[in-house]
Amino acid sequence: MTKQILAFLFAFIVFLYTSFSQITNNQEPVFSTNELKADLKYLKTKLENNHPGLYLYSSKPTIDKVFDSLENSISKPLTELEFYRHITIISSIIKDGHSIILPSEGVTNSQGNTVNFLPYHFVILNNQLFMDMVCTGDNSIPVGSEIISINNMDAAEIIRQLSERQVRDGNNQTYPLWIISNYFRQYYSFIFGHPANYAINYKINGQANTASIKALPKDSIYFYRQKNYPGKTFSNLPNEGLKLKIDNDNKYAVLTIKDFHNDVLKKEFKQNFDKVIASYFEQINNSKTENLVLDLRNNQGGDIENGVYLLSYLLDKPFSVVQEYNCVDNNEVQHCNGPSLGQHNPKPNNFKGKLYVLINGGSFSNSGIVASCLQANQRATFIGQETGGNPNVITGFIKEIKLPNTKIQVQIPTKQFVITNKANNNGQGVMPTKPVIPKLADILEDKDTELDYTLDLIKRNE
Repeated sequence: MTKQILAFLFAFIVFLYTSFSQITNNQEPVFSTNELKADLKYLKTKLENNHPGLYLYSSKPTIDKVFDSLENSISKPLTELEFYRHITIISSIIKDGHSIILPSEGVTNSQGNTVNFLPYHFVILNNQLFMDMVCTGDNSIPVGSEIISINNMDAAEIIRQLSERQVRDGNNQTYPLWIISNYFRQYYSFIFGHPANYAINYKINGQANTASIKALPKDSIYFYRQKNYPGKTFSNLPNEGLKLKIDNDNKYAVLTIKDFHNDVLKKEFKQNFDKVIASYFEQINNSKTENLVLDLRNNQGGDIENGVYLLSYLLDKPFSVVQEYNCVDNNEVQHCNGPSLGQHNPKPNNFKGKLYVLINGGSFSNSGIVASCLQANQRATFIGQETGGNPNVITGFIKEIKLPNTKIQVQIPTKQFVITNKANNNGQGVMPTKPVIPKLADILEDKDTELDYTLDLIKRNE
């Protein structure tokens, strides 16, 4: 990082410090400068002692200077959320998707019960904010409106401030934007607070308009969301984590994997990964379909063993998934043990037809590993957007800590997975062979743009 960038960063930190202090809730506890600086030092020490990828994208001198700037700009007491806004800028410096910082349990729990939120769902397209779901009884703002500003802050500036505090692997931008699109109201509240009303400037059909929207509690938002969109499912249902659909003519099959986490699959979806996947590939082989669409969109990852098991049905020769693991030992990054090292053998009944993989910014962690292996083996055509997960090197095996004074929650990875070769890493995810980005009209009409595009490729035998 150049001196000019560091100077800009320091100025930006000072700007944030002064601007965010204006939205303090006087009822929140305030922490002394000594307590805040102690928390910051504690965070830095824990990162240095545990995080094997801490200096992958930014050098130690750069990260040291960032922490020094953060500490030096703490000149007065702050609330927990003010401090949270202050320190989360490090997410865009460390650039690690598994290094997560969240407010304390006290804040996150109270947000679910006692505070109100902006009652809309948004989607970000071309750095513009569009409203795609109304979760209130107030229909002042039509679905499909472009949001120009919220409480006198331009939408582009809101997106910038939220994304700069969001995790990502390397230089990837699809993952932070995916997170913001899916959890806008939560992250907006972490950074900009909980106003009782929102002054919103919006544009629809080329016409500029304004509206004042009342904030609502989460239970009211969920009520109106289900009422306004009865055909949509907003919770995990049994047998929906892993899904297989074979078309009537056996021309293609669509295998959707929403999650690789065994605990999520068992508890929420009531499914066993190995058993379900084995039965699905038996059905695929029996149907003699020549085209398989693997949907990894919005899959946040999970147990790497499940990814290996899936790959054993998709590849026809021995393959590797992780080349090596690294951990911090005595303040040095060293090789260590981890799961799924070495060569893995394909299943005798592996799928040998054409494989199409749907990906987007929400394809993260183990989804990125699976996509990386398929890419390395030149096995698939990738359709959609850049994955959020890096195909060359990631982290995992999270250690959870709480900062001693503010109790801010931090997840620190303790193992680095070298998937291919660090030298190949350019900080980007798996790039699509066929880039496809849904248009706003498709989203509003609930069309599956990427799948429709893929089925058209299959129809044309491409």
